[in-house]
Amino acid sequence: MYFKNQLIFWSISCFSFIFCGGCGEDYQKTVVPVSGFIRVDDDLVTEGYIVLTPVPGSDANPLNSGKSASGTITSNGTFELTTYEKGDGALVGKHIAHFYKPDPEDDEQVVKEKYYPGGQEVELEVIDGNNQFDIHLHADGAPEVVQTGS
Repeated sequence: MYFKNQLIFWSISCFSFIFCGGCGEDYQKTVVPVSGFIRVDDDLVTEGYIVLTPVPGSDANPLNSGKSASGTITSNGTFELTTYEKGDGALVGKHIAHFYKPDPEDDEQVVKEKYYPGGQEVELEVIDGNNQFDIHLHADGAPEVVQTGS
């Protein structure tokens, strides 16, 4: 009986170590705060979503590039990005920004593909520290990104 109890104890211990050892927040990569404004021509975008997708290095596996960050564009034109927890930010590195409208039937506030002249993407580089972006999309011409922060 003693041997059987030890076998059960060690089996459960090994099982717990193997299957629960990787649990927790160790899988999360470090993120930094990212916020800003989005404008189309001279008008603030007052609704919608922004998603930043990490750009993998030239020799990197795209699956290892990291988790995307997203945020809601508020009525005053601001956004704050979230990767793991609300407002925590985005991974450091280069990202492609994608913009989405909240309702496909609502044509009043739309960031359409025409704001990416020639299919040009908006690339942002998140640096270590606090990042603030003022993103200007234009119906005619290339997008402009002004970055401030520490």
